[in-house]
Amino acid sequence: MTVSVIPVTILTGFLGAGKTTALNALLCDPAFAETAVLINEFGDVQVDHDLVAEFSDELIMTTTGCLCCTASSDIKQSLFELWRKRKDREIGPFKRVIVETTGLMDPVPVITSLLAPPSASMIDRIVSQQFALSKVITVFDIINGPMTLDHHPEALQQVALADVIVMTKTDLAQDPATQRDILADRKRLNTINAGAEILDRQTDWPSISSHILASRTYDLRTKGEDAAAWLAEGKISASHGHNHDHHDSHNHTHHHHHGHSHTDTNRHGDDIFSHVIVLDEPVSPLVFHMFLETLRLAAGTDLLRLKALFALSDDPDRPVVLHGVQHLIHPIDKLERWPTDDKRTKIVMIGRNLKIDMFRDVLQAQSADRRKLHAAENATT
Repeated sequence: MTVSVIPVTILTGFLGAGKTTALNALLCDPAFAETAVLINEFGDVQVDHDLVAEFSDELIMTTTGCLCCTASSDIKQSLFELWRKRKDREIGPFKRVIVETTGLMDPVPVITSLLAPPSASMIDRIVSQQFALSKVITVFDIINGPMTLDHHPEALQQVALADVIVMTKTDLAQDPATQRDILADRKRLNTINAGAEILDRQTDWPSISSHILASRTYDLRTKGEDAAAWLAEGKISASHGHNHDHHDSHNHTHHHHHGHSHTDTNRHGDDIFSHVIVLDEPVSPLVFHMFLETLRLAAGTDLLRLKALFALSDDPDRPVVLHGVQHLIHPIDKLERWPTDDKRTKIVMIGRNLKIDMFRDVLQAQSADRRKLHAAENATT
């Protein structure tokens, strides 16, 4: 009996480029009904997982391991787990796998791992028999992308190794000068990777979906010499390196009404940190707007990515979604319901030299106000 190999698509792109938005659009398409999803998140709080909407949760797995440094183990282990769960009927059948990477990921190790001959281990052999790398789709933000290419080698490699480059946020570029910039960006992308098809998220969506649905094998011959050299060496960029630390900084503060905030910090490279803030209590609208104002004043190009789900005290059953990339804070959105049973406020901020204490202090201000109110009530009784 012939075993049908399951195609694996890597969905990559730098922080804030629009990967999760694109993934949501794909998964809402009936053609992608039998799709398993691996989401690689940086840190232990799964915001991306929660933001993948209208999809069977049983076929979504989140890996918080660093795929860029442990590609040969973590990606294969995750694929093996998908295969095992399907074999044991813990999950339904699936015809394809999409791996959404964290925006800071150098894609070289993952691609190298999936293209390499299997080792003698059982997991390697099974993954090699059951799965094959099909294509790399890179999402490119035309607003922040050009500067990102200049400063982040990971972004350059994401573009150079792509089969398809999807330009996003072109709807924000309406004036003639910006339109000329888009043409220049397209020319630059073509110079980096002449073999990739460059598509516009706004106008070419059917073609993007067709590319992912098409069955093919990742072909290194269509990539440039640099890409071939990177993969031949299994190279990780020098700036990213293996001095990539993962550590947790836990700050627990207990307030009246059992308030609890939790902050995790992870380092990615020499100067980029990921900060996670979790709040058990709903946030008042006033404090939420104070947070937004602090964000506008204190953030800028050092804020590489912000993703958050807020529970607001005046409407705690409908979470507020907040996205930001550098100086661009997207319009606030509100979901009709929480995507999971976890209804806590969760904020992920990735950047350089972020004054995270300032943001945490703003969010904890409401707890201080409640303590004062509680003390005043006790004094009058």
